[in-house]
Amino acid sequence: MSLANARGPGFTQSLAAKLNIAARALTLLGVTLPMVSIALSQIFLACAILAFALEWFCTRRTLWFPPIAAPLLLLMLFTAISLAWSPEPWLGRAAISKFWLFAIVLLVTNLFTPRLVTQSYLTLFGLGSLSSLLVIGQFLIIGQVNVETRLTGFMGHWMTLSGELLLVFIAGAGWILFHHPRRPWLWLAGLALVGVALSMTLTRSVWLATLAGVILLLLMRHWHWKTLVAAGLATGVLALAAPDIIQKRFSSMWDARDPSNYARLAIWRAGWRMVEAHPWVGVGPQRISTVFYDYHPIATDRNRSGFYPVHMHNNLLQFAAERGIPCALAWLWLMVKVAADHWTHFRQTATTDNRRQVAAIGFAATIALFLAGLFEFNFGDSEVLMIFLFLVSASYVVSARSREAGGLRAAAKAT
Repeated sequence: MSLANARGPGFTQSLAAKLNIAARALTLLGVTLPMVSIALSQIFLACAILAFALEWFCTRRTLWFPPIAAPLLLLMLFTAISLAWSPEPWLGRAAISKFWLFAIVLLVTNLFTPRLVTQSYLTLFGLGSLSSLLVIGQFLIIGQVNVETRLTGFMGHWMTLSGELLLVFIAGAGWILFHHPRRPWLWLAGLALVGVALSMTLTRSVWLATLAGVILLLLMRHWHWKTLVAAGLATGVLALAAPDIIQKRFSSMWDARDPSNYARLAIWRAGWRMVEAHPWVGVGPQRISTVFYDYHPIATDRNRSGFYPVHMHNNLLQFAAERGIPCALAWLWLMVKVAADHWTHFRQTATTDNRRQVAAIGFAATIALFLAGLFEFNFGDSEVLMIFLFLVSASYVVSARSREAGGLRAAAKAT
């Protein structure tokens, strides 16, 4: 007989309630602290999973998972098959170890309420502003910023930082546009900090993805051609007023001699050769850098500045080259499904409902992550992935609560 059963159902219910509160708080910390420390965030996430599992053991309540289980399970299955087929399976353990991060979807959708989603947004935006302040402080200390010595904030790499700030900026912009907070000046100040820090990362793909995400939010808020014109004019003014380093970085997008542009084109060509040679299971998880020069004939590029063939710098090509075309299609299905669900929820939610912004943020974050992922393997970045999984899971929380409320209202009317 278990201790819970020995002390009666009252003890079990009390224990389950405490575990539920602990799991919620730990999950909130787990999905927001990637802005500061990936180690801390994953410790809290592991504790949240443990508390949630214990709570379920006490209550045996029915768990709910949003309608993305099929593509997500296929993504994991094809990854496992690729690893089993890999000539060096020990190298691919990191790809499998990321699977546990998908528990965020289960935790958020089963534990969070719309109010807790709001609290998580506030925490995430606060930590994003704090990270941005650190970036600005680093700039003031260093006195300059360039491509070779880019700022990283709390992170170890500027791409990780920029990917996080992209999602925080989208969340903040969506909150201001749809929620109308009580102190808009405070939110606008925080958004300005994040925008400045984002510009200082000098990551062109994230700039474009952020711009696209914000324009998308503006059009979702006010669908009119004048919105598009105003956004274009504002973008032009910002571009003209930007510092010289940012203008040069922006204009380098069309420079074929730019080291980053050359590297990406060369890496994509090699990746396509990998797909042609291994269409079903890829070259194996985490083996891109190991086998890259078997598919890239220019050996002198090993010493070329800015040439880092550690991954494909493209989400879809990364999955196809590393784990096979079926895995890449499963990932694409997952992204399309998430975007479609959030768009449907947004359209079905009344314009006067404050919860509409959650679906708008989830949809814009999905599109922005996908666009930035055309030039970077951001889905493989744990910090970025954890924040993204929270933002898209939050919309499923709100839609589920809306369905429950609608069902209760219908039952009341029937009674």
